[in-house]
Amino acid sequence: MNPLIYKFSLRNGLLIAGISSVLTIVFYIINPVIQYTNFIVPILTLIIFIALLVILAIDVRKKIGGYWTFGEAFISLFIMSICTVVIGLLVNFIMIKLNPALPQAINDAVADLTSKQYEKMGVDQTQIDEATKRFTNGEFLATLQPTLFNEIKGLGLGLLIYGVIDLIIAACIKKTAPLFISENANETIE
Repeated sequence: MNPLIYKFSLRNGLLIAGISSVLTIVFYIINPVIQYTNFIVPILTLIIFIALLVILAIDVRKKIGGYWTFGEAFISLFIMSICTVVIGLLVNFIMIKLNPALPQAINDAVADLTSKQYEKMGVDQTQIDEATKRFTNGEFLATLQPTLFNEIKGLGLGLLIYGVIDLIIAACIKKTAPLFISENANETIE
C-alpha cells in the first residue's frame, strides 16, 4: 500500500473535520437545537460530507498516481471518516460541556416537535403520550449526556454508518491501472 495514501487521507480528513466542525458551530449559533429538530440540516450536512469525501478521495487518487484498488480507496475514505467522526464527537462534547443545559433543551425541543407532528396526523393524546414517553422519562435525555458510554456508542455508530458510505464511494471511485501501455503514450490498452 502506498504510504502517501495515509498522509494525504489524514490531511484531507482533518480538512473535512474542520469544515464539519464549523458547520456544527454555525448551526449551533443559529439555533442550538436545529440539528435535532430540522430534518433538512442533517441531510444537508450528510450531502456536504459525502461530496467532500468524493472530491478529496479523488484528489488523493490523483496525488498517488491516478490509480488505486478498491481496498486503497476504502482505506483512504475510512481514514477521512475516522478524523471526521472523532473530531465531530469532540466538538459536540465540548459544546455540551460549555452549555450543560443543551441536552435538556434538545430533549424538550424533540419532544415538542414529535408531539406536534402526531397532533397534525390526528393521533389521540394517549398514543402521543406513549410515543413521547421516552422524552418525559429521561430515556432520550440520557443518550444526550456526554458520558464515556455515549461517546463510545457515538463513535461506533458513526464509524459504522460512514464505513458503509465509504464502501459505496470506494466502489465508485476505484480505478485500476491499465495492464499494458502502448508505445504511443496517449493510447492505453486494457
